[in-house]
Amino acid sequence: MDRFDIVIIGAGASGVLMAAHLRHVSPVSSVALMDAGARAARGLAYGTPYGAHLLNVPAGRMSAFAHDPGHFAAWLERAVPGPAGGVFAPRSLYGEYLAEVLAETCAPPSRTKRIPGTVVGVVPGHEAGTWEVHLHDGQVVGARAVVLALGNLAPSDPLRLGADAPEGYLRDPWGPGAAQGLPAQAPILIIGTGLTMVDLLLALRAEGHEGTVHAISRHGVLPRAHASYAQRPMAAPADLTPRAALRWVRQEIAAAEAEGNNWRSVIDGLRASTQDLWASWTLTQRSSFLRHARAYWDVHRHRTAPEVGSQVEALLASGVLKVHAGRIRSLRDADGGVEAQWTSRSDGKRHTLHAARVINCTGPASDYGALDQPLVAQLRRAGWLVPDALRLGVETNADGHLLGKDGKAVPGLFTLGPLRRAALWESTAIPEIRGQAAALAGLLSVL
Repeated sequence: MDRFDIVIIGAGASGVLMAAHLRHVSPVSSVALMDAGARAARGLAYGTPYGAHLLNVPAGRMSAFAHDPGHFAAWLERAVPGPAGGVFAPRSLYGEYLAEVLAETCAPPSRTKRIPGTVVGVVPGHEAGTWEVHLHDGQVVGARAVVLALGNLAPSDPLRLGADAPEGYLRDPWGPGAAQGLPAQAPILIIGTGLTMVDLLLALRAEGHEGTVHAISRHGVLPRAHASYAQRPMAAPADLTPRAALRWVRQEIAAAEAEGNNWRSVIDGLRASTQDLWASWTLTQRSSFLRHARAYWDVHRHRTAPEVGSQVEALLASGVLKVHAGRIRSLRDADGGVEAQWTSRSDGKRHTLHAARVINCTGPASDYGALDQPLVAQLRRAGWLVPDALRLGVETNADGHLLGKDGKAVPGLFTLGPLRRAALWESTAIPEIRGQAAALAGLLSVL
């Protein structure tokens, strides 16, 4: 059995950032990066084949390294000559960048090794304070510490249709051919109006689709686009309830606009306070925020590149994109396509749409209590991975330790990225994940 100081499970963006920071902080540590082989270094986000899919953050803020914030911008200038700091680069280029970071992280004399295979279980080792990581092919790897870098889950299915799903319903917008094989004028229905919907919309256009695209979500709101603003340092007052926080944000936006600034200065200025604010709320308050304000926060906080925003606005103005606020009630096969019944949020009336294809774009799942992936299921049964009550991720402490069913940190088991959303809320963007990777690398280096 091969033994390592640290095993990282997952070789997508989160796993690469973790491995890269470990090599920087503790180059003598032996590290195994478990690579299932699907989109290594890229994950779902950065493995896209479409050049129209751009980063949602300027290149100057997308460095892989917390200690070298200009690293990606410098790489981009070499790859595509010209100023890069404020550019919203193609996501596929960022995938190439992460792949190069991974290659450099594993290059000699590094003690970081990629091990192909899918992890199906993690159990205590024979020696105290160690773990054994079991792969699907029977291979076993030993470690002092294990980091789950699982990234985003596959999309959830809000309709839960199972075997009753119509033939033209696609649960996964990232599945093979989701935007392909359609007549140019075929009407399409997309469930969800967030960033995943925008991605699919651009993919459809890239594939030559010209027909009407209906997009429906509970609130019917679209992601806003980035635009320039003057930085506005600010900090949220302590002990704000969700309702008081909304009131305060509105007041700050009004003040910013009176100064000739815009709302983006307030939303981005809150970034340093968001995690503390989330941590101060009770479970009931967090639930209230998720129910009533999450959709509006998401579309203002997680914005599109300006070029993408312009394309979406043009499609709206032309009537190609039609956005509805409401709920899908049923889908059934009809006339060579899918008949969708939905009710309007504004008046509760039932409407019917006919589409050649219906595509679920509600975003990645986050309910680890319902996930049947072998590793997660095994850790859950053992009581070492506990889904949070709001189904945002799993229970963790401030260091990224997994919290067991007894509420205590599980020695030697850690995570980063989307799994920590329950405790941190802001835990899905590269700037947050690289910060977690840097902090966790520092902690692991002294274990």
